[in-house]
Amino acid sequence: MPVPAPSLLRRALPATATLAFVAVIAVGAVLAHHRPAPLLEAAPTRALAVDAAVRASRAPRDSWGGPLRPAPLLSRGKQVAASRPGAHVLVDGIYRADAWAGGVPTEAAPAWAAIRIGAGPTRVLLSWTSSHNHDYRDLFYGAPVDYRIETSADSTDGANGTWRTAVAVRGNPVRSRAHAVDFAGQVWIRLVVTALAPERNQWGLFLDEIDVHDLSLGGDDVWVFLGDSIGAGVFDRAPTHRPSFADDVAAAHPGYEPAMIDAGFCRARTGEVLARIDEVLAWNPDARVFAILLGANDGEPETFRRDLDALVSRIQAAGRIAVVARLPYQTKYGEDYVAPKNRAVDAVVSARGLLPGPDLDAWFRARPERLEDGLHPDAQGAIAASRLWADAVAPLYPR
Repeated sequence: MPVPAPSLLRRALPATATLAFVAVIAVGAVLAHHRPAPLLEAAPTRALAVDAAVRASRAPRDSWGGPLRPAPLLSRGKQVAASRPGAHVLVDGIYRADAWAGGVPTEAAPAWAAIRIGAGPTRVLLSWTSSHNHDYRDLFYGAPVDYRIETSADSTDGANGTWRTAVAVRGNPVRSRAHAVDFAGQVWIRLVVTALAPERNQWGLFLDEIDVHDLSLGGDDVWVFLGDSIGAGVFDRAPTHRPSFADDVAAAHPGYEPAMIDAGFCRARTGEVLARIDEVLAWNPDARVFAILLGANDGEPETFRRDLDALVSRIQAAGRIAVVARLPYQTKYGEDYVAPKNRAVDAVVSARGLLPGPDLDAWFRARPERLEDGLHPDAQGAIAASRLWADAVAPLYPR
């Protein structure tokens, strides 16, 4: 059965109901199929992706580091097997809603979910999302801490057969990760979780989606959205925040379906993100683009400019593309503090030769009613922000 959001669990399940709830979800392995995602069309055919890859290869490299090469989504609607029931929600395309409850895994009794991708792809990107954790560093609501990714060429049901370990992670500190995996000759891919954080919700592992993207065509359409609580909300892909950035890009650029990591450090200042950027880069080695929306928590504009410039410099030195948005207008505080900070953003974009990000200041200044608390976008504002991002980065996609 699908598991509701933890906030709903706290209201719906008092302590006296906990044992009954656990008894319901703690059932044996299941083989399940998904229902189509309501907000996305069918995945692009391989022909569309191949055409996009050919166009990207023929297009000259631009000054920003594009064009990006397609990484089409393979996992949506595929056959799923798992150690507990309800794993069909992992490939239904719905984020930050129903989650798969994997229980409390251990080395001796891991929680696992396997997806039958089928033969053909030679390299894939598996990303998992535990997005009931809102902050990028939050593990409480069932994010995996120790896990591995395995592949199989001969399994018939996701449980039997021979499996090889492609990735092994211990001590994961964040709510979402993506890993590139060699997949030549393989058919199944499996996420195996062996430990959660010591301080965690009582129901254990919560995963709302596992996406598998095809990198066989040289795909690098992989994005990290680096920001504070504003970005954490905009890019969580909750049903009320769809169409998302990935949805908008897919609609505008046939053959493309970006992989997204929502790295929102809630309440963080730019200097604090700068202090952790080497870790973020290491956690996301396959991400090509870092989309930055920071500054709402910063104080003095010149300090913000200096820290933002250093952040962009580190991202560029790592061979990644940086795109910076202008801060959205705010009405929560009496002072219009975004104007001087946006001048700082403009200065960094110009000095570093960046592709300009979206002008969120202008859009929200014209529509302040789309700020639910005077600072964070409401649902319609989040949808608009994603659309503005997709429009701004269109030059990174081949025409």
